[in-house]
Amino acid sequence: MFYAISALLLLLTVATQYAWPPWLHIRGARPELALVAVLSIGLMRGPTAGCVAGFVAAYLSASIGSLPMGGQFITLMGIGLLAGLLRGGLFSTRITVAVVASLVGSIAAWLINLILAPPAEPLSWFRLMIMTALSTAVWSIPVFALFRAVGRRFAADTDSY
Repeated sequence: MFYAISALLLLLTVATQYAWPPWLHIRGARPELALVAVLSIGLMRGPTAGCVAGFVAAYLSASIGSLPMGGQFITLMGIGLLAGLLRGGLFSTRITVAVVASLVGSIAAWLINLILAPPAEPLSWFRLMIMTALSTAVWSIPVFALFRAVGRRFAADTDSY
């Protein structure tokens, strides 16, 4: 049940990310909600679920957005995998871990897209990267809290007879 609800929430976050109203942009930056959703699934369910969520989010983002497809797949699948490897750690379900991981993941995604598609204006690109990373970190708090609540509500059975 967790995977079905997570898939619906992933679809919702990707749609919300690309339908973000311009009056909510912070200096032209909108949060990367798909990245936070992939990160949340990876932290809650492990590397395999994070990588699959990254693939689905990259596929949805590439079909809607205007970023290069390769960059989407590399960053989102890699972030899902790395977040899944953090699962089981002492603080893996803490919101502060999600905030820091989304900040680092957003900057990493922008740097990978810098390599694949260099911008014409590096200074404005850098400013937009910083603002996007900060807004992603702020919005990771409610998104991760939602995924954590769903993960706790539909926890896998560990009892075996």
